[in-house]
Amino acid sequence: MTINKRIINLHLISDSTGETLSSVARAVLSQFEGVESNDFIWPLIRTKPQLDRVLESISKQPGIVLYTILHDNLIEDLRKECFKMHLPCIPVLSHIIAEFSNYLNMNISHTVGRQHLLDGEYFSRVEAISYALTHDDGQSSWDLYDADILIIGVSRTSKSPTSVYLSCRGYKTANIPFVSLETIPHSIFELKKPLIVGLIINPDKLVQIRQSRMALIGKDIGNDYIDVEAIKKEVAESRKLFTKLNCPVIDVTKRSVEETSAKIIQLLQEKKLNEKIVK
Repeated sequence: MTINKRIINLHLISDSTGETLSSVARAVLSQFEGVESNDFIWPLIRTKPQLDRVLESISKQPGIVLYTILHDNLIEDLRKECFKMHLPCIPVLSHIIAEFSNYLNMNISHTVGRQHLLDGEYFSRVEAISYALTHDDGQSSWDLYDADILIIGVSRTSKSPTSVYLSCRGYKTANIPFVSLETIPHSIFELKKPLIVGLIINPDKLVQIRQSRMALIGKDIGNDYIDVEAIKKEVAESRKLFTKLNCPVIDVTKRSVEETSAKIIQLLQEKKLNEKIVK
């Protein structure tokens, strides 16, 4: 059945970077099949003149308004103008913050952009991102002992984007391509700290992905790279390695990078919990 696409305008207004709003908007829209959005992202809105420019754009491109703003006077102006235009104006964090405040019996700080302060957690994420980039696709495999997560899989199983996504969450993540058992560094069998995860994928799906990749780069890598029988053997050999490592295996055929990453984080938390119980 063909689903007609519906496109809406979405205005995301934040006194910080707008990352939270973007994540929430994507999560909500994913629940509505056939609906896409034109996103108007308005970060660092902290003054009345800045808000006025946003409101002018909203009047020309009306749609749903989501906001994370702390200044009451700006919120009042925004809500008043949206009411005049008969547009939904939705505070994304206010209810959650209020619930936390009630539970903790504490007042909120009202510090603009507080979630992006240059604290220890921020620098930890920066370090994790740097680690992921220098340990991508088998690079720097001599110091994998310092990783939180090690991802292994055949070519085009989303190892790199998953590593980067996890690093943005603060996890030092390395990834190694599986070519054959002989090409895998023997040192990984001695690793204690990292959670080692194997990624597999349906061979037919992998053929499509690799064909698209070859068309994109305009390069012929070789027949075996897109031969389904060769790929079946490649994936089967990778499974043998995962069995030797006794590591969890995730099938990424129908998973997004975000879903794969969420599963890996869950596995890492379980590993840490088990280690605490043993101690």
